[in-house]
Amino acid sequence: MNKYYLTDGTNEEGPLDLDALRTKNITPATPVRLEGQEGWTTAGQIEELQSLFAAATPSFTPGPPAPAEEVKTSITETVVPASETVTTSTTAAAVAATPKETIISTAAPIAAKKSTLWLSWVLSLLVLGAAGYFVYQDMEKNKTAGTGTVNTAVADSTGYSNASATEPVTTQNPPLNDTAGAADPDTAGTVGTTTVTPAVEPTTTATVPATTPANQLTAEQVAAKKAAAKKLEDEKKKQLALKKAADDKKKLEAALAAAAARELEMRKNWPRYISVGNLNYETKGDGIKAFDVPVYNGTDVMVDQVTLRIEYSKKNEKKIVKTESITVYNIPPRAGINGKAPESKKGEKVNVFITSITARKLHFCYPQNNGNPADPYYCN
Repeated sequence: MNKYYLTDGTNEEGPLDLDALRTKNITPATPVRLEGQEGWTTAGQIEELQSLFAAATPSFTPGPPAPAEEVKTSITETVVPASETVTTSTTAAAVAATPKETIISTAAPIAAKKSTLWLSWVLSLLVLGAAGYFVYQDMEKNKTAGTGTVNTAVADSTGYSNASATEPVTTQNPPLNDTAGAADPDTAGTVGTTTVTPAVEPTTTATVPATTPANQLTAEQVAAKKAAAKKLEDEKKKQLALKKAADDKKKLEAALAAAAARELEMRKNWPRYISVGNLNYETKGDGIKAFDVPVYNGTDVMVDQVTLRIEYSKKNEKKIVKTESITVYNIPPRAGINGKAPESKKGEKVNVFITSITARKLHFCYPQNNGNPADPYYCN
């Protein structure tokens, strides 16, 4: 069963169940708070508490009529001067309209004669109409001020009030005439008034739970949106990586093709890249001293070895008197290395020839011929 807290604007009372709330005479404007919640609201906003308001309104059952007896009618005539202002709560409109009319007190039941009975009813109707008008104006003011619903009490001619038991009502009746027909001198000529005190409801501030605007995403939607954005970003990165790999592959293939074309050109035209430099040798009598044989490598790769044939001959004769063979190893790209030629005691002139070349990175083997006229010196 739900339990509730009450407040008078300063102190809280509770938790109270429905049975306990019935004893508190709460109204639809009473501030209440459901146990376990922070926000305050009014009792009229909670469906479960509607039965308490119906139970709080007492039913009116008129009693038996008073026995008819002849009562002397006490009529007090009061003349109000034009310069004097008379203010009452229930008959102000009537007095203002007829300042010199005769005002009859209706504080006690009157057994009027037939000749004056209709006049009593007319005056009673006028009094009730004026009271209803002022009550209506007071209710409209309360609605405009936003102070909630106020139940007002109007006393009818029987002396009973139709006010709810939950609303404070203060009723001031004029003094009754005594049995001798003499009115209270202090209140003579005074019209009975009814004072209605509207219930003042304490101002409460209800905590409204935060709601999500229509244009604001929930946490799950934000997470899903981020996941979708990340997936799209990853897919873009993947596509970019694939494109870069394809571009790199094309560049590599183009580079390899260019390198292969360059190697083919160097193999087919190797004398332009691998050669023997100038020979500086000295003769000694009928012979030649040992000397250096420079070998140059103009390719882009290292040449593993170059084999040279050295022929010694006489100056005026074509006959070769001596032949030597030397090999130069590991000649760097675009550089040269000197091979050492031995001396000859019979020769006076020297000729040097390249007899073989091996360069693995150039796939070059000379004088090997693979039978391909387009690339005869290609080897693995």
